[in-house]
Amino acid sequence: MAQEAICKYLEARFGKASLGLQKKVRALGKLESLNQIMNKIYLAGSLDDALAIIEGLQVTTPASEEAK
Repeated sequence: MAQEAICKYLEARFGKASLGLQKKVRALGKLESLNQIMNKIYLAGSLDDALAIIEGLQVTTPASEEAK
């Protein structure tokens, strides 16, 4: 649900230029990351700003957890 809301906003604000970024958003699965993006994405003044928000808030899995 959060992914869809973010993608709808990106499409409305930036149009087809945001399709690649929407793909990144749809690949995110962590609700915490999506909630953080939702809280900040409306502040994006440009597509580059939106990209920085999304890439900056992606939570990566620590290497110790990946080994499990």
